[in-house]
Amino acid sequence: MAGSIVHLEEDTGLPRTHALVIGVGKYPHLAGGEAPVADSDGMRQLSSPPVSARALATWLLAEYNDPQRPLGSVALLLSEEQPAPFKDPRTQTAHDVDVATIDNILAAITEWYDRGDSNVDNRLVFYFCGHGVSQGDDMALLAADIFADEHNPLNGALDFGGLMNGLKRCKATQQVFFVDACRSNSDVLIQSSGTRFAGRTPLGAGARPLDLPRRFHIPYYATLAGDRSHARPGQVSVFTEALLKSLAGAASDDPEGDWRVNTSHLLEAIDHFMHQPQFAGAVAGVQVPSVGELPVFVLHELPGPPVVPVYVSCERAEENADAEFVCREDGHERLRRAPGDVNGSDPQSEWAIELRFGNYDFEARLGERDVRTKSITVRPVFRRVHLVKP
Repeated sequence: MAGSIVHLEEDTGLPRTHALVIGVGKYPHLAGGEAPVADSDGMRQLSSPPVSARALATWLLAEYNDPQRPLGSVALLLSEEQPAPFKDPRTQTAHDVDVATIDNILAAITEWYDRGDSNVDNRLVFYFCGHGVSQGDDMALLAADIFADEHNPLNGALDFGGLMNGLKRCKATQQVFFVDACRSNSDVLIQSSGTRFAGRTPLGAGARPLDLPRRFHIPYYATLAGDRSHARPGQVSVFTEALLKSLAGAASDDPEGDWRVNTSHLLEAIDHFMHQPQFAGAVAGVQVPSVGELPVFVLHELPGPPVVPVYVSCERAEENADAEFVCREDGHERLRRAPGDVNGSDPQSEWAIELRFGNYDFEARLGERDVRTKSITVRPVFRRVHLVKP
């Protein structure tokens, strides 16, 4: 039996984190679908969103850790070319999940709202990956059945602004949104509607009741307003992979002894990855992540030392292709890159690796008499190591 819930803890009255994850890749009424409309404004089928949504749901179940608000539930909706059950990484239980149609999304939102409304200290996490369109402050997140209603195609979309406004009345104090979608305009959808209508929402707008604590809500966007978002066919999207890598350690700090990811450092780390050619390729620095409001609070605690991106290079970029790079920890070799083992499209690029927090010795060898070394402490957000000829 299908549904949206893939994980649900018994309600004990204690604060919990409740997540709703949506990945829409198969759009029957867009180009390449079974029943495409005549003009879908250039929008086509996507293969990355279901992969990205599965990756985030897997991370939540396997890695997410907040002792103050442990994971209470995960709801998942997918639209993909080859539907398959979602497997819980902890229990190996396979779950059939509902298709991410607008009706199923609205139903999942009301259930998710109710779970969040059970305690003022709850945290809500919302994730969407798929097509999105924006005009001004309005943003429509397109469900699988967008364009199914020929009289108003946006009846197949979720009004994201309406969703955030509707959650003002939910007791959950912390509300975090990740929107991995384009924020560019659409002549066919929002612009042609001639109104502020940006889709549907199951939640009525209204002010936050005065007897509730202040709400802290953060919408993280994959790109700036008016810009497009980029994906890798069949792979986790650029933004979602940057998010997952940041949560693994690049966004963490240890001012109180243990490694914690807070909301501010998370944006800084995501932005770092999306500016790195070794990570984002041709869209490095083109797709710029952004946020709305950014109240700062701890979002995730790491079980151990963080994983940190490290970039090693010689003094002159043209030397990188010919250098043999070595990384050692406590005198033991950890990683090595042979001369000429380079990115063919950019042979002068830095040696990009990932290391856990700690002290390391780096070496670049360009000949028997040209050996450059440097010792450095690797810690978040990233470390760049320049090996200079003595």
